[in-house]
Amino acid sequence: MNFSSHFNQPQFQYLVLVLFFSFGCPLALQAQDAEAITHKISLGSYFSTGKYGAEEETDIFFFPVSYELAKFPWVFTVTAPYLVLNGPGDVFLETGNIGRGRTGTNEIIDEKGLGDLVIATSYQFPPIFKGWVFVDLTIQAKLPTADETRDLGTGETDFGYQLDFYTTLDRNTWFSSFGYRNRGKTPLYDLENSTFASLGYMRQYGDRAYAGLIYDYRERASSNSFESHEIMPFVSYNLSDDWNVMLYTISGFTDSSADLAFGLQLSYTLP
Repeated sequence: MNFSSHFNQPQFQYLVLVLFFSFGCPLALQAQDAEAITHKISLGSYFSTGKYGAEEETDIFFFPVSYELAKFPWVFTVTAPYLVLNGPGDVFLETGNIGRGRTGTNEIIDEKGLGDLVIATSYQFPPIFKGWVFVDLTIQAKLPTADETRDLGTGETDFGYQLDFYTTLDRNTWFSSFGYRNRGKTPLYDLENSTFASLGYMRQYGDRAYAGLIYDYRERASSNSFESHEIMPFVSYNLSDDWNVMLYTISGFTDSSADLAFGLQLSYTLP
């Protein structure tokens, strides 16, 4: 589970989602043959609904397709999403409502189309503290392939930098992430650079099942939005050596989060 290579689109932190798109096994990758190359394809579906502090609800459907290429110690990931938005045009998946105070923010949109392309490169450092702690460094870029005139994206390139730490003891895995998001500036939105962090725990049950919980914090992305605090319970099951399915839901505590959100992901690792 290279925690950094994938988890939030329309607005790029979709690290909360993409984090999950690579729920492979970083510890296994660290231990495998240094010459081995793995390929993984993931299909996801995500739905959220909420008012985000506005009078009208916003519904978001998010369908990402992700490809991962890994050869220790490097992991390369590219994610292309299809996006459906219905509601006020200033709500994004990561930031919530970022249009408060902007002229025309009461307009309701009903749009669908290609979202922003996200690419990420991760480097997995050798384990430290005698193999107790693993560290990944990830650099991410959001490319503005979404149509900003239809409120499907900001129309600007964003960059992100992230450090991940994780350790496993018996069937228990603890992990954390710390990062910084540099957002491309646009006259359409009052966007700000911001930090983010997460803490998580996962336990293995039997040979194939996993369950866990993640707490995610994101600094506000606009002077018109709020910081975000969310928890994300999830379950993951290896259908076989090649197939994995994951279910998760998200509960937020500020107006930057949806009132209801859940998702499903199916991953296939090429033999």
